[in-house]
Amino acid sequence: MPGEPALASASGAPPQRSGGGALKGGIGALLLGLLAKGKGLLVMLKALPFAKVLLTGGSMAASVWLYAMNGGVAFAFGLVLMIFIHEMGHGLAMKRAGIEAGWPVFIPFFGAMIAMKGRPNHPRVEAEVAYAGPIAGTGAALLCAGLGLLLHSPFFLALAYTGFFLNLFNMTPLGFLDGGRIARVLSRKASIVGAIVMGGLCLMSPSPQLILIAVMGIMHAFQRNNADLELVTAHDRLTWALRYFGLCGFLGLALMLTHQLTTSHGW
Repeated sequence: MPGEPALASASGAPPQRSGGGALKGGIGALLLGLLAKGKGLLVMLKALPFAKVLLTGGSMAASVWLYAMNGGVAFAFGLVLMIFIHEMGHGLAMKRAGIEAGWPVFIPFFGAMIAMKGRPNHPRVEAEVAYAGPIAGTGAALLCAGLGLLLHSPFFLALAYTGFFLNLFNMTPLGFLDGGRIARVLSRKASIVGAIVMGGLCLMSPSPQLILIAVMGIMHAFQRNNADLELVTAHDRLTWALRYFGLCGFLGLALMLTHQLTTSHGW
């Protein structure tokens, strides 16, 4: 629908490192709910001087503060920076497509979103905008991995692993996640696969934010009008199948290699 936000759950549902995970996930869920219901408030805020900068900067600072409770300030700052780069990938792709983009808004324990102020005129364009986020996020994670190898730094390798994981999670073919927006070009039934994958993740690692993402993703997927998929050609489907599964495969391999480096070298 017009004005629909391009929501990138770049932070997904990160593993909790302390016993306060449920409470913190609940805080994030509350913030996400208020954001979803407070569109009128956001419109008013945007009319205020410097409101866009304050909204982005303030939500980034809040995310760093909350993530720091689990992983420390340095790790939290690195994570939020990677999420910001992910969102800037979306923003630049929107600009190339001639679609006005809003400023990123960070939602602790869910990631961030950037508003798409307009509707793509073709599912392929929407896929390009969605794909740009994980590509930018993967680039940021690769930079961290390179620094980790160069410096023999477990800190940067941990950041890289987290970045690879979060971008792979965001490629889940469901609803408002980037993978859902890309995979609908491949098949009308992609959301069914995404729902199964998300259900499995919820069973293996239940958390308030992951369950909420799953519910919202399923609702979005099955409420959406897919009439525009008639515009998709066989060439589009082949191209995006290669791009989608290629990135997923690369992220999966990067996860495995990063994990092996940290364990086999004792870093």
